Amino acid sequence: MSEAAPRKQEADYTAQCDEAIPAAQQLAKDGKVQEGVDKLLVLEKQARNASDLASTSRLLIGIIDLFHAAHDLAQVNAYLQILSKKHGQLRQAVQKMVERAMEMVQESTGKEKLDLIETLRDISEGKIYLEVPRARVTRILSQIKEQAGDVNAASELMQELQVETFGSMERREKVDFILEQMRLLKEQEDFEKMAIVAKRINLKWLADAENEDLKLRYYALMVLYSLWSDKYLDVAKHYRAVYDSPSIASNPQLAAACLRNIVYFLVLAPYDNEQNDLLHRTYKNDRLREITLLYDLVKVFIDAELVVWNNIEGLYGEALRQTKVFGPAGTAGVDGDIEEDAKHGKGDKRWQVLHDRIVEHNIRVVAGYYTRITLSRLSTFLSLPTNETEQFLSRLVTSKTVYAKIDRPAGIVTFVRPKTGDEVLNEWSSDVGKLMGLVEKSCHLIAKEHAVHAALRAQQQKA
Repeated sequence: MSEAAPRKQEADYTAQCDEAIPAAQQLAKDGKVQEGVDKLLVLEKQARNASDLASTSRLLIGIIDLFHAAHDLAQVNAYLQILSKKHGQLRQAVQKMVERAMEMVQESTGKEKLDLIETLRDISEGKIYLEVPRARVTRILSQIKEQAGDVNAASELMQELQVETFGSMERREKVDFILEQMRLLKEQEDFEKMAIVAKRINLKWLADAENEDLKLRYYALMVLYSLWSDKYLDVAKHYRAVYDSPSIASNPQLAAACLRNIVYFLVLAPYDNEQNDLLHRTYKNDRLREITLLYDLVKVFIDAELVVWNNIEGLYGEALRQTKVFGPAGTAGVDGDIEEDAKHGKGDKRWQVLHDRIVEHNIRVVAGYYTRITLSRLSTFLSLPTNETEQFLSRLVTSKTVYAKIDRPAGIVTFVRPKTGDEVLNEWSSDVGKLMGLVEKSCHLIAKEHAVHAALRAQQQKA
């Protein structure tokens, strides 16, 4: 059992270590490994009881090195357990021994490597001062499981690690671990849990230039989650964050591909204030003007003009359907396209969503120009049957994008919101105020004319 608190060093066994360790190594070369270990164990007890950290660390490492040099991994595992549980064992010494054992893990293969990993996981369990080595060795075990094809076991091992609570682990390494957890959950297609794990990462920290590689990995995973959940505005925002990265912004090809995805998912996103604001900001992007196809597509949604779907299909259909965003399942895609495989392809669905967004845009345009319109005339504008027109209109009213009421017997749609009593009174009060102002001004002008004429008559009488 390791000590709870550091003690003052009572003696220095450096000289004895300098003699004992080479002697033990020579015995091991002569085939007397256990004899050499026993010699070091005697000195290890003395150094441990004297709280000589440097010497104890050298001796612990020296003991497991003797067995490792003799290719006796079973004894390495056994002595890792024994030495870590010695009474009053120094924590820092155990840490250094475990660090040396971690190096042995990298050098080992097959069953020996797995046994050593399990030993390290066993001795580090529940020990805060060994939480970082435990996390690292668990990640190695997870990689082995994944390579063997057991993704579920690999993910389960990684999910056990609550690295965000590790005080001794550097922040960058923490984020790297969390991203690996997210990646394994993505492989399991457990996107809901992946979104929960993603909340452990501080986005402000990711925004720093030195963390750009982690930032790009994070947003690549979040794009896949948002695609899975059909959150198109979130996809556009994720690509916007990627677009703002220095390495992307400085590469014209990558920047153009990223901007293309931003545009596609902005026009797919349902209309609201945030979507409209992002669309207008993107429209003002200088790089967008260089890409005619994208610029014209955004302009369709910016201008308050009716759009015919057949025209959109004819102008942009061929180019859009070649991408994974709008193409059928199995579409090869274009450079910089979304990372969506054929199994999860939703291009046909998004193509239909684009048609719906065009219809919704047309309804908003009509609502801006008309106060009342017949349902049949509105259906003509939208190029839809009457029942589908009602469905689209109802959806926009429910989302409070537009205000409308349908008089079905009369077949009339009203876009003007009825005024409340307070609004009527305020309007009346304003009108009365304007009227009284005009009356007062008229009275003033009449009085002025009377004064002028009176002055003229007085001058004439004097003359």
